[in-house]
Amino acid sequence: MPTVAFHTLGCKLNQCETAQMEEALLTQGFRVVPWNQTAAVRVLNTCTVTSKTDRECRRLIRRAKRSDPSSRMVVTGCYAQVAPDRVAAIPEVDLVLGNADKFRLAEHLAGLHASADAGNTAFTVSAARDAALIGTPPTGAPPTGAALTRVTSYASAKALAGGTEGDFITHFSGYTRAFLKIQNGCDAGCSYCIIPAARGPSRSMPPSRVLEQVQLLGDRGYREVVLTGIHIGAWGRDLGTGDTLADLLTQLPAIESVSRFRLSSIEPMELDERVLHAISAAGRRFADHFHLPLQSGSDRVLRSMNRPYTASAYMARVSQVRSAFPEAALGADVIVGFPGETDEEFEETYTLVANSPLTYLHVFAYSDRPGTRASAMKGKVGPEIIHERSHRLRELGERKNRAFQEAFRGRVLEALVLQRQDEEDRLLALTGNYLRVSVPGDRSVINRLVPVKLLEPSGEGWGGEIVE
Repeated sequence: MPTVAFHTLGCKLNQCETAQMEEALLTQGFRVVPWNQTAAVRVLNTCTVTSKTDRECRRLIRRAKRSDPSSRMVVTGCYAQVAPDRVAAIPEVDLVLGNADKFRLAEHLAGLHASADAGNTAFTVSAARDAALIGTPPTGAPPTGAALTRVTSYASAKALAGGTEGDFITHFSGYTRAFLKIQNGCDAGCSYCIIPAARGPSRSMPPSRVLEQVQLLGDRGYREVVLTGIHIGAWGRDLGTGDTLADLLTQLPAIESVSRFRLSSIEPMELDERVLHAISAAGRRFADHFHLPLQSGSDRVLRSMNRPYTASAYMARVSQVRSAFPEAALGADVIVGFPGETDEEFEETYTLVANSPLTYLHVFAYSDRPGTRASAMKGKVGPEIIHERSHRLRELGERKNRAFQEAFRGRVLEALVLQRQDEEDRLLALTGNYLRVSVPGDRSVINRLVPVKLLEPSGEGWGGEIVE
């Protein structure tokens, strides 16, 4: 059987889509092997959030080819979508596939060897679902022999999008938790973000299909389903039926074979009273874990970012969530060093986070992304200042997270046993509020929700025991 190795950069959505590509190749007779082993084909599923991420993609491509020079290198994902000419110019790359095209990977691999043997890099980069977002063609002429497919009108982009099986993911193989992609693309237009160009406009899986897929996942033994997407709070808006995320969440608990549902990152103003009520009404069926991107605690910076809320509105919403779910894990993304951010504006962010009920942070040092409005803004913050601010904010996030976790010492919480952790028959379990607990036990409890007692901090989580 031909061997293929995958490596994924970026978000959970990319991880879901890598799983989908893996399963598609398995049905075609391929054997999936770890990235650090030799393989006939290597597939790098890329991210393009920042210029730093792009550099990491290029570094991984070159390193992989040096370690396994006879392999064919396929690059797909968001970096391949927005900069296919630049990716194809990397000598080690044999095939570039856009986000829509990676779901026909087996089909493209069939013609890969002929093009690679001829010394050409093959392109297939279809529209990111909206020509207005991909606008200009790549700079420079494609390499000889390239087949670069782009659409030039919104109508043809939407026609291309219709019926694309790869738009949504069925399940995340090999795990007790399934990640269901209910939405793709984004219409928000944040000034620092290139993702609309890579993913296109927001589009939703119809509710009947969501329920069908969740039922399938429950029937296949998955006990937790994570609802994910680029902008899940926008789910339903493009369907023309009036359905909202709150309506969808209200229907999910009827599928009893799935024990627990979890939301991935959701915009703070979209975690509104209707959504909170739907989650609260379902009792323990939804995980008490919410990730609400903040990005900045300064109103001026938020306006420059084109974020649709003020700092006070964010604080009111996250406080409302804490009141409704007193033991929930509450996370946030924060961008440090956005163009024009002053010392005083950073202190506004620091103070907001310090006074908020947030329990963990993802801190991102601002990095220019060509093609975004922020990249052209004046007042760039120096790297030394960004580093110092990031360090301070990460330390604050770590202190808040330690305090949150310490509040559960000696408590018994319900946790899903995910997998065997080591050779000493210890198992890894995950609570609804995202605490990782290492517990002794045998394999019979894997994929079960069990009560666990948190005893002592251990590594990045807790040491505990199952209480039955």
